[in-house]
Amino acid sequence: MITAPKTLRLQYFNIEGPAEKSRLAFALARIPYVDDRVVFDNWPALKASTPYGQLPLLHIDDSKVLAQSDAILRYVGRLSEASERKLYPAALSMEVDEALSLVDEMNQSWAYALYIGMNPLKLGHECEKGSDEHKEKIKAMRERWIAEEFPRYASFLERRVAGGKFMVGDEVTIADCAVIPLLRRFCSGDLDYVDGGCVGKYPELKDYYDRFHAIPEVAAWYASRAK
Repeated sequence: MITAPKTLRLQYFNIEGPAEKSRLAFALARIPYVDDRVVFDNWPALKASTPYGQLPLLHIDDSKVLAQSDAILRYVGRLSEASERKLYPAALSMEVDEALSLVDEMNQSWAYALYIGMNPLKLGHECEKGSDEHKEKIKAMRERWIAEEFPRYASFLERRVAGGKFMVGDEVTIADCAVIPLLRRFCSGDLDYVDGGCVGKYPELKDYYDRFHAIPEVAAWYASRAK
């Protein structure tokens, strides 16, 4: 078991993004931390001081900085061993890691369709951002992913959560904290050319999505963000 630090500060922008999975883990395990939301205008000045030029970062006792969102999530999971709700139990670590890898694979598969909207040149598309050609590429990539790839991953997830289960059995783990923000993004209605009802087309997955959000700590977390 990791020695509990005196202070924890999770630093990320005022959006869900890759920090949300750790915020959920903190909430579920009731681990106190500072939710440090970085203003976008302040990011250029801060960027050079970060280990890899990116966020999120977890500041531990103001003496150590942990980078990389998956590393942060696993660290919070190990901290939860001291709490009532253990999110990364040693006896199930192999199964949790497998589930996390599935979520990571899904994220990576989706990333191209996401990032085409942000920086087409970086993905090898010679078109001006915001142009009609760019919009057509975004539409084609995202509609293809939702039509061809999302059903495949949704079926994998449904097998894991069918019958009232979570990603790894009967209890919530950091694997659930990892997949829910991704599903929330698809359900948000904020993604161009992505049907916000795509999760709802898979009954077991939608039931799981609702079941996770009904956990008191999760419901309280999102209620606090809605204020």
